[in-house]
Amino acid sequence: MKTKILTTGAMFIACLSFGAGFQVLEQGASNIGSAMAGATSNASGDASSAFWNPSAAFFSGIEVGEIKVDAAMNFVIPHFDFDGTASNPLTGGATNMTGNDGGNAGELAYVPNFYSVYRISEDFLFSLSITSPYGLETDYTEGWIGRYHALNSELTTIDMNPSIAWKPTEWLSVSAGFAVQWIHAHLTQATPINPFTGAYTGADHHMRVSGDGWGFGATLGMAIKYAEGGRLGISWRSKVAHSLSGNACLDWLSLRGIGADLTIPQTINAGIYQRLWGPLDRFAVMLDYAWTGWSCFEYLTIIQDANGQPLGQPVHEDWKNTSRVSLGVHYYPEFDENLVLRCGITWDESPVKRAEHRTARIPCADRVWFACGVGYVWDNITFDVGYMYIMFPTGGKVAHSTTAGKLSGEFTGHANVVSAQIGIKF
Repeated sequence: MKTKILTTGAMFIACLSFGAGFQVLEQGASNIGSAMAGATSNASGDASSAFWNPSAAFFSGIEVGEIKVDAAMNFVIPHFDFDGTASNPLTGGATNMTGNDGGNAGELAYVPNFYSVYRISEDFLFSLSITSPYGLETDYTEGWIGRYHALNSELTTIDMNPSIAWKPTEWLSVSAGFAVQWIHAHLTQATPINPFTGAYTGADHHMRVSGDGWGFGATLGMAIKYAEGGRLGISWRSKVAHSLSGNACLDWLSLRGIGADLTIPQTINAGIYQRLWGPLDRFAVMLDYAWTGWSCFEYLTIIQDANGQPLGQPVHEDWKNTSRVSLGVHYYPEFDENLVLRCGITWDESPVKRAEHRTARIPCADRVWFACGVGYVWDNITFDVGYMYIMFPTGGKVAHSTTAGKLSGEFTGHANVVSAQIGIKF
């Protein structure tokens, strides 16, 4: 999903309907159809491997001198609600805030992806992915009871990842690349506190924080063809350290320069693809496991340029490392060799440890994905469509306290994801 960041004292990122944390895992409509199972081993044989594992791009079916390009558009329709209370800091927490429940804070998001693979020679290929791997947008109704914690939160990232893959043997390929990543955050909230002085004002004010920055990282990958119709894939994406700079505004009048450091976590993905045999030879099964090092997201603090002091209260996130497990199936109908039907399921662990660290900007909880999709090849053109339903089976309890009071209750919700992709080989 997408997110951006702000509280009266710390810049942080929020998440809601894509992957846990604030990952945007919707990379390739073909992969969405199987709930991302098979993405690391390039089960669909398309150019989305440029993002997931460039070493598996050798399974894209391209010959020397050919280029495979895939472009996808993802439509994410999240819905989540809050049920609970927020204490009023103007009364020392003795009374609760008045207002509405915030409505549906999920915002329709459009997430484009671009992937390209060029086979330089029998043993080498070049790949490029341009994606948005992290982000979210949430937007609460003006006047809701948690307005001192969050109103609008937006995060946008653009990641450009060129890689080179080498195939030293018939059964092994490896890859290495680098990532150039741009990030932009924009957050708003109401506040009874002047964040520049720390004094309570006795009335609501509008606070806005925005910033952007550039970061750099690295990627490695490996693919092993262990049998006919069977392959393994492993990939690693490094941390990306960002130093955001921007400004903070109070009531659109008081403007101050600010900065914040944010580290995008490292990830490790491993997956297997196996075409079955005998009476089941029209089926293939995929299993993927992903690990994300969210423990790097511990504290985030906005620093004022003028005096080097924090702007408001730093936020202690204290996230944990997480796992994601995906299982998928492909069916290749006998009546049409160009058609593939897909389905899959995923369990995605939340990095938020406890209710005290769950916030209105990051109402993240464990989630389960159910997915299906279809792909078709026509001459040198491929078409893929995927659909995914994401549910939060246990909801997300929140008991988060700041100088803006305590937000107590539960977030519940779900999301629908629709993705369409077209590819061409030339």
